[in-house]
Order: sequence, then C-alpha cells, then structure tokens
Amino acid sequence: MKKIIVIGSINVDNVMYTSNMPIPGMTVYGDSFLSNVGGKGANQACAIHFLNNEVDFYGAIGKDNNGKMVQNFLKEVGLTANLKVCDKVCTGVASILIDNKSAENQIVCVPGANVEITKKDIDKIDFKKYGILLLQLENPASVMTYAMKKAKEAGLLVVLNPAPYQAIPTSCYRYIDFFIPNEHELEQYTSDMESGNSAMRAKHLVNSGLKNIIVTLGNNGSLYVSKERMIKVDAYNVEAVDTTGAGDSYCGAFVVALNEGKVIEDAMMFANKASSITVTRKGAISSLPKRSEIE
Repeated sequence: MKKIIVIGSINVDNVMYTSNMPIPGMTVYGDSFLSNVGGKGANQACAIHFLNNEVDFYGAIGKDNNGKMVQNFLKEVGLTANLKVCDKVCTGVASILIDNKSAENQIVCVPGANVEITKKDIDKIDFKKYGILLLQLENPASVMTYAMKKAKEAGLLVVLNPAPYQAIPTSCYRYIDFFIPNEHELEQYTSDMESGNSAMRAKHLVNSGLKNIIVTLGNNGSLYVSKERMIKVDAYNVEAVDTTGAGDSYCGAFVVALNEGKVIEDAMMFANKASSITVTRKGAISSLPKRSEIE
C-alpha cells in the first residue's frame, strides 16, 4: 500500500444541539455545545488515519488561538500535517446547528485561511510519494483543480468529494478517477437537466467525461455509476444522532478500501459501515470509527 495524501480544509467547529430549530428572527435555547477541530479535509484525513492507513494532510491555518488549537489537536491524534500558517486571516471556523429530533444539520462556515492555499503551495508537494489523492472543495476550486492535474501527472489515483458545491471546468474531469457527491451536490452539477433521479444524473455526468461516480444517499446507502456498471449498496439501519461528518467518514473509508485493493462494491460496503457508525455519535472527528469497530 502507498501513502495517501489529503489536501483540504481545516476548521474549528462550534456545534450547538437544539430541539427547536430557529427560523429567521427567532432565538431558541440549545441543549448542549461543543467546540472541536473539523473541516472536510481534516475530517477525511483523520478518517483514513483512524483506519490504519498512512496519510499526510495539507492545509492552512491562521496565526491565532484556533490555529494553536488545531496544531495541538493534530499532534494529539498523531496525524502527519503540513500546515501553512497565515498572518492576516483567521483559522477557518464553522457554526453548526444540529436538530436533536432529525439529527440533520445547518452549517455556516467562514473559510479564513482555507482560501489561502495557492498553486505555489501545491508545487511544493512531492506527489510521487503517494498513491491516492483525496480532496474536497472547501478550498479554492482553481487550486484543487491544479492539484488534481499535478497528481494525475505523477500517476496518482484522484478522488474528489465535490463538497460544498463549486463550479469546476469539465476539462478537469479527465483528472478525476472517482467523483463522490451527495444527492444535493449531484443536482447542482447536473443543473442543465430539468429532472431525473440520481442514477440518471450520475449517468449524465459519466457521459460528460467523468469515469466513476459514487452518490452518497444518506440513509439510502450509496450508488455507483460508470459507463459499464451500476451498483447500489444499502445503508446500515442505525439510529442517527448527528449526521455531521458522515460524508467525510464515507470518503475516507472508501479511499482506504481502494488503497487496500478492495473491489468497488466491497469498498462501498466498507464506507457505508464507517459512515453508519459516525452518525450514531456526536461531533465530526470525534465520531469517526476506529478499524476495530468496522471489522
């Protein structure tokens, strides 16, 4: 197995749990609060690390107290991190509101240092040390597209979790081996279609140049679509308490399974199991499963 590289965001998440979700102009009381390290890039890198695969994380933080919190946390969990420290912007922060009744979330993110990653930073990475690149879109899309190109030129398998939605040029599709959106992101990437279910929309993107698409469907599992095949893998039946980080858990576990040589259906089952454990616990990184819990 080769080492995995994750390029992406890292935030301090301020999470509030409430039984009464507010509407505009309304103040409600929450039930509990926690502040921890998150961000899709850090979540996915930790998911891989906790599943006993070697991974390096590349991200950016501010020169502030949150940045110190991030550095201390990553050191505690033992994740190898290459962090750009920015003078003039804050470490990324996210305010996350969790509905105790449905376990669904609402998130407002201030990206801060996450948008300070540049193509020059990508040029400093020796991609030949790695076998798989996993990235998301909480950093500038143009820089992530550039990273995909550089990784592909070095012979890596490239996995993009296109979240949150940012427009990317179809010309970069040739660099992407696996494209993993959720249902909402899939609809945004196929906004030229007036209607269609997830399978139809995924097929539309395959016809536009993407090789392999996996759509995460929440409690309905996940769907794989390529030119040759379509595979549906059901979710595990669990009682969710917090869906934050579920998609990140899925992506990290899926990449681990690929790195270990699993076939696509087995990789999807492995990832489904990881994400199903994640939603039964509060938090993002704190809810990610260890290897022993999946096996």
